[in-house]
Amino acid sequence: MSTVFTQRTARVAIAVLAAFGTLALGLVLAIPASALDAPVAMQRNLAGMGYLPASGVDGKDGPQTRAAVRAFEHDNGLVEDGAYGPRTELALHNKVMEVQRAAGTPADGQYGPVTTAVVRGFQSQHGLFPDGVAGVATMDAMGVDRTVWNTADRKLAQHGWSVSAQHGCIVQLWNHESDWHVYATNPSSGAYGIPQSWPAGKMAATGLDWRTNPATQIQWGLDYIKRRYGTPCAAWSFWQAHHPHWY
Repeated sequence: MSTVFTQRTARVAIAVLAAFGTLALGLVLAIPASALDAPVAMQRNLAGMGYLPASGVDGKDGPQTRAAVRAFEHDNGLVEDGAYGPRTELALHNKVMEVQRAAGTPADGQYGPVTTAVVRGFQSQHGLFPDGVAGVATMDAMGVDRTVWNTADRKLAQHGWSVSAQHGCIVQLWNHESDWHVYATNPSSGAYGIPQSWPAGKMAATGLDWRTNPATQIQWGLDYIKRRYGTPCAAWSFWQAHHPHWY
């Protein structure tokens, strides 16, 4: 049985609250990202982010849930195995908190009724369908990156580069270096992360969360490319011209 359904009763509490005049039952309180979520809390987060339909919040480790986990993992630089382990949990909590901060509600990493209501209000104010789900259009309006490639495009522009001109080059470069995986580690050199920093700890200059945060890794990688090569396309050209490949 998948570890996603391992019970952690000491870490999970059930709260009952009134919301908009109706009783909302079974709201799972926030738990630290070091412990695996209870199934329904995990599914509620996936549904709130638009990866799982509301009908999929059923507490069962079925094909639909595993597909939703894989889709989230794909978007966030994780190995797409459909298993809700600590790395996936941390990334999902962090992404929910980004949405919560952008929507203006306390960021606890749990996509419950309050977050749904606040997101619905945000959507109404911005001409979006008010379903309370932080899907692609809603996250775009919030300025929250849904995928690692969205993060890269935003940071390309911040570096003064044309996104249309440089996007393909950075995608190709990091496809070959790490397949855009946050935890990618070269077994020989120890190069680490999406940009394959070597030594890995150099990324700490950009952020102390460099081991787990794709945005920090991408920022460091683009800073490095700008200093050394000028543009991602120049770095990609250098990579292709050298055997064994490196940049």
